[in-house]
Amino acid sequence: MKKLKGSKFAIVLFVSLIAISGFIISRNYEFAKKSGPQPVLAVSTQNDTPPTEERISDTVKQALENATNTTSIAPLRKFPYPFDAMLAISSDIDYATVEKFETYHQFLNTLEQTTHGPGVGLDIGDSAWFYVVNDSLINLDKEGHKVAYSMSYFQGLNPNFHKDADKIIKYYKEGWIDSLHSFGDFSRNDRSIQFTRDLAVAAWKAMNDSGFKPKVWINHGSESNVQNFGAYNPKNLFKYQAGDDPKSPYYHTDLTTDNGIRYVWNSIGMSQFSYDNPLFPIKLRDGRQVWGFHRYTHDVVNGKYDWTWETHELHRQITKERLEQLVQERKFSIVAQHLGKESAEFPFNPIDIQALQLLKAYQDQGKVLVARTSRLLDYARAQKFVGYFSVQLEGKTFININSIKDSVLASTTPTMDDIRGLTFYVDDPDKTFLLLNLTYIPKEQLQRNGPDGSSKKSIEVKWYMPDNVDYSKPPKKVTQ
Repeated sequence: MKKLKGSKFAIVLFVSLIAISGFIISRNYEFAKKSGPQPVLAVSTQNDTPPTEERISDTVKQALENATNTTSIAPLRKFPYPFDAMLAISSDIDYATVEKFETYHQFLNTLEQTTHGPGVGLDIGDSAWFYVVNDSLINLDKEGHKVAYSMSYFQGLNPNFHKDADKIIKYYKEGWIDSLHSFGDFSRNDRSIQFTRDLAVAAWKAMNDSGFKPKVWINHGSESNVQNFGAYNPKNLFKYQAGDDPKSPYYHTDLTTDNGIRYVWNSIGMSQFSYDNPLFPIKLRDGRQVWGFHRYTHDVVNGKYDWTWETHELHRQITKERLEQLVQERKFSIVAQHLGKESAEFPFNPIDIQALQLLKAYQDQGKVLVARTSRLLDYARAQKFVGYFSVQLEGKTFININSIKDSVLASTTPTMDDIRGLTFYVDDPDKTFLLLNLTYIPKEQLQRNGPDGSSKKSIEVKWYMPDNVDYSKPPKKVTQ
């Protein structure tokens, strides 16, 4: 009798375990469906752990140091797996108040439920400036605030009075700001020039003291913005640009480039939507070099410029046809915008929200990786100029990344963030080990992928983890 009871108990226990397992599998399946396509990972084995976590063996080190092969064993995939394109929305901060900035970035960057529906949770950065002396009398918002109320580091031209500095520093550190829209809004109806080199010096001192040091520079505005640089031409409208002229009282690129500016939009708008690589070299008048980058700003209709970089034109910029072509051609796109320019607190019309939701769908489907401007440019640079060697020993593949052989900014030794997303095609990802400067990259920083559309497997340095935190909300208080 006891044996019979024991058997019944065992059967019940067995059935219960099966039911629980089925529930867990079902939940995991539902999560996978909701969170978009998941990378197909190669089956892990004990080889997933490098031969030694602490140091590379002399045999492997010597083989890599003597290697001459860079690509045939492990050629680069163009984009991080599983994506076939990359897109950034590059926003100029014109006329944006702190309140507007926080409202539209809550929708763009988080998954929070907003008054306009759930946020799209995309990695979209913005720009900032230090000074605002625009003399326009337009209203920025429904409260009737004038241009002086725009989000800026300093109040007017006074570097001793911090206006929105704390917010700008915070959102830079959290990733909602990644570009400098020149030193400020110096556009003037009276055409007077308010910019001076002393203002640039004060701005860079504040940047060095605070840690707010974006690597992306975006020119701004009219001929009063003599701080602009990168497209100077004495024969056209860009003859006013003086930021890179050592003979000018408005010269500042010695400070700008020495303090970390790496990428420059030089005021030249483009009707072309996508590029094999968005970077192009710019030689400045002081002899320095920077990377320029292309931004899509307008269409050409009947031979005339049709500017589309306004929020209510977003649906014309981001269309299914353009995204499909971007994926098919496997290219980069940087879409210029003015996300804070509308007087309404929330800038997007329903049709523009649909365009953003379409873009999110393309990312969720593993087609287009949406990245803030600085990350897209860093990736484009690394993918084009990464230096690495690969060897095969005893059935294993070793890939050592050791440089970014940049033809403009000079060759540098990369950090982990410099190489994020780099993906190498290999025969067996599970028997492949990535190293950075002859040090094994930890396995938690790697992703091993099954076959993509080309039927090739790959291994990659993981892209940045999604961050959908609503940084516009005050941090929760920790109670004891």
